[in-house]
Amino acid sequence: MNKKNHGAGFAVCFSIASAWFGTHCGSGFATGAQGVSFWTSYGAYALFLPVISVAVMAVVAYIQWEFCRQNKTYDYRSYANRLFSPYDKVFATIYEILFIAIMVMGVSSVFAGAGQLISQMFGLPYVPSVIAVMALVVVLNMFGTRLLVASSSILSVILIAVIVIIAFLCIGKNGGHFAEVVSTWQTEGSLGGAILSGILYGSFQCIILGATTNLSEDIATSEDSKLSAVLGLVMNGAMMVLLTYMLLCYYPSINAEQLPVLAAVSELGIPALETGYSIMVFLAFMTTAITCIGAILKRVEGFGADKISNITARRALYSAVLILICFGIAQFGLLNIVKKGYTAVGYLGIPFVIIPTLIIGTKKIKQGLKGEK
Repeated sequence: MNKKNHGAGFAVCFSIASAWFGTHCGSGFATGAQGVSFWTSYGAYALFLPVISVAVMAVVAYIQWEFCRQNKTYDYRSYANRLFSPYDKVFATIYEILFIAIMVMGVSSVFAGAGQLISQMFGLPYVPSVIAVMALVVVLNMFGTRLLVASSSILSVILIAVIVIIAFLCIGKNGGHFAEVVSTWQTEGSLGGAILSGILYGSFQCIILGATTNLSEDIATSEDSKLSAVLGLVMNGAMMVLLTYMLLCYYPSINAEQLPVLAAVSELGIPALETGYSIMVFLAFMTTAITCIGAILKRVEGFGADKISNITARRALYSAVLILICFGIAQFGLLNIVKKGYTAVGYLGIPFVIIPTLIIGTKKIKQGLKGEK
């Protein structure tokens, strides 16, 4: 019997879920900025908001991976073209614009977050710190890309381990305040607004899921798609809940911090842990910047070939324009980028990514499964 009649196995599904986990729980997540923007800003409602977010993400992940398996579409544009066919020229283009917008937000967040980190660690003004980060990213993009990308998996594992240690220490030290927030049900905003915020987080993350379409190449059956999504739900969900509960231990003051996790670590009074966390987050920031810039350039470097024939020159030009745009966005600060930028893209993601995936994607994979019987 051929491979298609057999599951790929638990190990393959676990590796796919782990890759998704690494993509999601990167530098932006590890700062806590996303957590306070979408979850803990609503107080005790944050107890269940990460569950809503990860449920949305997991359902879309399953449909996307299964669709890609059936249609052999192993990059996000091919996936979008097939999903939205015969209206792909319009809707696949919108999908791609949203994907690029998220990548731009990612680079801008790196400039803002890493700049804020340098500013706090060394007491430097914010803008010069951002300029220093921008210069470093340019240098790394020219000479250090392979090293950073090659080490990204190891960096992610270490960073997550550090976050877990920090979370347990913070909860252990300030768990009493967490209990008080929950027992007295201290909330901000409405329940409906809180639920919408949880959905919006899942929405912009579903756009980023487009970067995982290549993982479906190792999926052999529909059951593999389901298992990969379930494992990813458990791994991501556990980390999201842990981080949120840690942040609630410092509610509401933590919501005003540009780097919430660093603020929590500082209160622990463990200099070595604070330094280790800062170094790991900074390295993760650099990896995120290189990855996002590379993803954007891959999509735009073909434009203008008739006027600038040298691809290296085109890449240099587009890189410069991109970095300047991201530098400008970074001036709004990390929390504003997350709250306003990611939220805006999240709103657009609901009608242009989530709903089409749930309706069109589900319909087409059901048709595909019937054809496999």
